[in-house]
Amino acid sequence: MSGFGRILEDLSRAGVRYVVVGDLALLRHGVVRATREVDVVIAPDENNLAAVRALIGDWKATRPDGSALAPDAVVLGRTINLSTPHGDLNLLRDPGRPLSFGELDARADERRVDGVPTRICSLADLVALKRMAGRERDLADLIDLEAAHGQLPDSRRT
Repeated sequence: MSGFGRILEDLSRAGVRYVVVGDLALLRHGVVRATREVDVVIAPDENNLAAVRALIGDWKATRPDGSALAPDAVVLGRTINLSTPHGDLNLLRDPGRPLSFGELDARADERRVDGVPTRICSLADLVALKRMAGRERDLADLIDLEAAHGQLPDSRRT
């Protein structure tokens, strides 16, 4: 099992509710892309945050530069980049309507990553997130998604 699978397995075992976005979602939607990290949006409730904080402690996770990360650094509305024993993990802030965690989760596809059942954001939501970010890499990803799927969903109505 890869580090990605181990991260996702640990998140699931800890009871963390999450949806995978970013490069792993891109891979699961047919675009080959090298990545070194797992990007997830987590459910923004205190029980979920407590599960994340406990897991960070179990992992003895640090910031990517190796500096210590206080468990109370994980708060609603903040993106946290972590270095875990299995690889890098980005806990992304809830993007808000119309792409809040609840909406992403409701439309997510259940897929397996290294045998681990995982919630992957839908194609339409991935397209919307890429359009919102608008970085050069995201725009290139949209071109690659269109090559893989044909005309992309009009996520601007989402």
